[in-house]
Amino acid sequence: MKRLILFELIVLFLATTFESDSPPGWFQQTLPRTDITVQDIYFIDSLMGFCVVRKNTNDSAFIYKTSDGGNNWATAFGENIYLTTIQFVDNNTGYSVGSGGGGGIVKKTINGGVNWYTSALVSGFPLSDVFFVNENTGWTCSEDIFGAGLLKTTNGGVNWQSQLGASFKPTKLFFLNEDTGWVNCNGVVNSGTYRTTDAGVSWVKMDNIGFGDIYFFNKLVGIRASGEFYKTTNGGINWFVTSSLAGGKLSFVTDSIGWAGNNFNNITKTTTGGNTWFYQSSPIFNNLSISAVETLKAWAGGNGLVHTTDGGGPPVGIEPVGTEIPSEYKLFQNYPNPFNPVTNIGFRIAGFGLVTLKIFDITGKEITTLINEELRAGEYKTDWNASGFSSGVYFYSLTVEGQIIDTKKMLMIK
Repeated sequence: MKRLILFELIVLFLATTFESDSPPGWFQQTLPRTDITVQDIYFIDSLMGFCVVRKNTNDSAFIYKTSDGGNNWATAFGENIYLTTIQFVDNNTGYSVGSGGGGGIVKKTINGGVNWYTSALVSGFPLSDVFFVNENTGWTCSEDIFGAGLLKTTNGGVNWQSQLGASFKPTKLFFLNEDTGWVNCNGVVNSGTYRTTDAGVSWVKMDNIGFGDIYFFNKLVGIRASGEFYKTTNGGINWFVTSSLAGGKLSFVTDSIGWAGNNFNNITKTTTGGNTWFYQSSPIFNNLSISAVETLKAWAGGNGLVHTTDGGGPPVGIEPVGTEIPSEYKLFQNYPNPFNPVTNIGFRIAGFGLVTLKIFDITGKEITTLINEELRAGEYKTDWNASGFSSGVYFYSLTVEGQIIDTKKMLMIK
């Protein structure tokens, strides 16, 4: 009995030790090869995940699998083809598409990624996206003008039927269920976002944008990531810009928290359901692929693979100060003051909440928002670069959960 208790204590100690050993923010994980680019990532849960990668020198595709959250990866598949994306519908059944064998190729596993076989070959070079709503019903697409267009299967990828022709050049798919879904198309004549509510029998053009990744929370509210972030509240009929930041593939874990890939050493995150976005710092370049499974755990890939176990850390430009949890809310006087043209602003928050830090001119007109994010309790500081503004008196105001904490005055002299 004593040995059993001792063993359990050792296991608990090791588990908590390894979890606490994870670096803060986004940190790099090691893949089996270094001469590859990550094309896509899909995690089923916090432990089991898959990477589609290709060699940088030729069209050799690999699928890597992890069972411990990305600490260790094994090669589950390797072939002289080109794969673009991967998706699992449950722990056993997964699909990956691309090009090979003279056309578009659909690879499938039914044993959790241990073995992969060719489910179908279709026209198109390559297939650019795949989306299954269950193990039998799914869609794939090719944006090649001489390719397959949009295809649907109802028997697990064995047979495919055309729904939109090659002239539509479909690129990205998202489906809520067997009936309702959206597809982005960038054809010369047929560009735009199309929606179906009858399982793809008919498609209705919603807008003329037709680019970027798309994600819908329900039949009305959706997000688009491209050169900017857009949001719709009427099913895609109208979109409005929520952020000028750039974003790639989207991955949400709740109606509020989600990430988007990014071209540079950044990963883009929202904690407000896509209403606002901010950058988080990444140690690698080109973090276009993203997969999140919990509010604190996510993976991103491009020129390597990165992982976070704490939600990705603070927004770029917001720096935590110390580790103590404040007992009060406070806005500090900026320093230096007067300044030219950069000044530092610090503040304390005593509890988790939506924090905004805004700058106003002498007339009270809002001229910029430095922070509009959910932050944990702590002390923070950020910089304001006012090089684009004229000399004069400015005001800055700290608000937490809609309540104004304090407003202070500062002076810029050029």
